[in-house]
Amino acid sequence: MPEFNTRKIVDEDWKARVQREKEQAQLKAAEAEGVAPPGAAAESVPAEAAPEKAPDTSAANEQQKPPAETPANPAFEGLVSMLATQAMYCLGLLGAQGQGQVVVNLEQAREVIDMVVVLREKTRGNLAPQEDAVLTETLAELQRLFAARMQQAQQQAMQDAGINQQDLRNEPPQ
Repeated sequence: MPEFNTRKIVDEDWKARVQREKEQAQLKAAEAEGVAPPGAAAESVPAEAAPEKAPDTSAANEQQKPPAETPANPAFEGLVSMLATQAMYCLGLLGAQGQGQVVVNLEQAREVIDMVVVLREKTRGNLAPQEDAVLTETLAELQRLFAARMQQAQQQAMQDAGINQQDLRNEPPQ
């Protein structure tokens, strides 16, 4: 039976790793500007070789929201756009090429819109202002389109059943 060399890899504390990455980014930014950051002379040992220090959780807890100048993430906007496109397809607002007839699937559209709602809830407080605006506007528009399509479906169902809406409203016939 062949012998396998196994090596145990221990994942270090992620907060300490993030702190080290922040420090490295500050060093690179300071080098690019030609200014020595405070404490740069003291840290001549690479981050990988430096002994692990206790993470500073106070700074991590204070900065839970990204700064206002954080640019929007194109991947996030692409995700929101993909979900919106899928919902609009299910609502029959978009059709596949070569398909002559659009198909309306309100249940599937509701599920996709619910996914966007969950995405908004799970990312609340962690988005850049642009990302939050895109998500909020997209969700509002999808909910508006869904409500309109539901109303159309209800009117069509009542018409197919032979129910006159004016009779239900106690309005005199025209």
